[in-house]
Amino acid sequence: MDPDRIGCTGLSGGGWRTDILVALDKRIKAAVSVGWMTTGDYQQIYKVQGACGVPTMLPGVWDHLDIPDLIAMSAPCASMVVVGTKDHLFPPEGVQEANRQIQAAYKWAGYPEKFKAYNPAKVHCYDFDIQMEAIAWLDKYLK
Repeated sequence: MDPDRIGCTGLSGGGWRTDILVALDKRIKAAVSVGWMTTGDYQQIYKVQGACGVPTMLPGVWDHLDIPDLIAMSAPCASMVVVGTKDHLFPPEGVQEANRQIQAAYKWAGYPEKFKAYNPAKVHCYDFDIQMEAIAWLDKYLK
């Protein structure tokens, strides 16, 4: 294994795990989180059963850390976040706000090119088209 070429990706709960891993493990150089991004404020209003909510956060964490912060903490890791515009688990406004926050953080950190938000007209999935985008992203930063 080449320690300079470690990547991470996942869908749904795997996307959530990807968000956490890239925040905590600096060995990860590129990541693609699929189907798990919004802001806590929007998600709590949305209240979709089984979607990202309070059970996914540790007690007391909401006051200090939001989901987009995990990706922001990963800089300079090359991070792509994918949420389909037809994914009923995450409110579009929350996805857009999360993307804005992460892009601003990456710009502030000096790595604006290392964050990509990809929001295809798709449901909650990691289909062939999304996989091709993910592979291209990972190839760009791990080859």
